[in-house]
Amino acid sequence: MESVDERNREYYYIEGNAARKIATAPVREERPERKQDRRTNEKIQRNAKRAKAFDLQYTIALVTATAFLFVSCISMLTLKANVTEQRRQIAMLESDLNTLTDNNNETSKRLESSVDFPKIYEFATTELGMTYPKKGQVVSYEASNPDYVKQFKDVPTE
Repeated sequence: MESVDERNREYYYIEGNAARKIATAPVREERPERKQDRRTNEKIQRNAKRAKAFDLQYTIALVTATAFLFVSCISMLTLKANVTEQRRQIAMLESDLNTLTDNNNETSKRLESSVDFPKIYEFATTELGMTYPKKGQVVSYEASNPDYVKQFKDVPTE
């Protein structure tokens, strides 16, 4: 029995530089390491570390900025809600004030219309003997609060 190699020799015949060399591996030449390659590798490694550190710093800054923005939005919405509530309360208080002012004006007019000033004057002059003051009888007094004066003793003559 013939081996596979012997059969292949009979059928294939290759000649010249295109012929295959059996079981030969290329010889590798080892080059001496260059200093630039080592420096380049160190630079690449340093840049990679910086990039990783930058990614971490960038992520932290981005998370911080996002949290700050979120808190700012929440506080703005809270303040806007407070302002809206205060405006509503102001409008309600203004409405109450207008109602009270109208009631006060109505009561004042009703009281004024119920009092008959000529009748009071006639009663005061005829029955009580009151008269208008004469010159020199009126004493002016300067008060700190002109709306209200409480007298504790007699007003001095001069």
